[in-house]
Amino acid sequence: MRNAFIVTAIFLIGLATVVACKKKTDNPMDFSINAQDLTPCTEGNCRFEYVNYSAMPDEQGTIKTGQYRIFSVTKHNSLSTTRIYMQAPMQDEDKFLITDADIKAGKVKYLFSCPSCDYIKVTPIAGTVKGIKVANANSSAENWLLDAHIVLAAEKSKIPVDTIHIKQYFSLAVK
Repeated sequence: MRNAFIVTAIFLIGLATVVACKKKTDNPMDFSINAQDLTPCTEGNCRFEYVNYSAMPDEQGTIKTGQYRIFSVTKHNSLSTTRIYMQAPMQDEDKFLITDADIKAGKVKYLFSCPSCDYIKVTPIAGTVKGIKVANANSSAENWLLDAHIVLAAEKSKIPVDTIHIKQYFSLAVK
């Protein structure tokens, strides 16, 4: 009986030591994105592209020269055009993360235009955007795989009205 107690005590002390010394992975940049279940373009014309050394667009969607990598999603059909812009630092060479706080600071923009729609302007208020550079053997320009979850609310409101999920490859825009 005494031997069983000693063996059990040694085992529990050893287990506690292993658990206590386990390396923590609290680094938010320690993520991966699988290429399954990509966002389809269900109707109209869609583009998933990025530009280097740019700045966020103005309200008309004009991208300017700057110090960021701007990823854009454009969905156009016969009635409307939707654009989403995401701003990532150029120094992030292999991956980046746009956090909830970054979205609140304006690093993601949502623009919708429809000449004949009754529309309430919405703005991103929360979410995350993860991006990883993907090696491209067929061309000199790299591609990026992004996984974005963007929560939208009516302008000047904090009540969510929609969530957009984007998981797609982005290629360098042709100028």
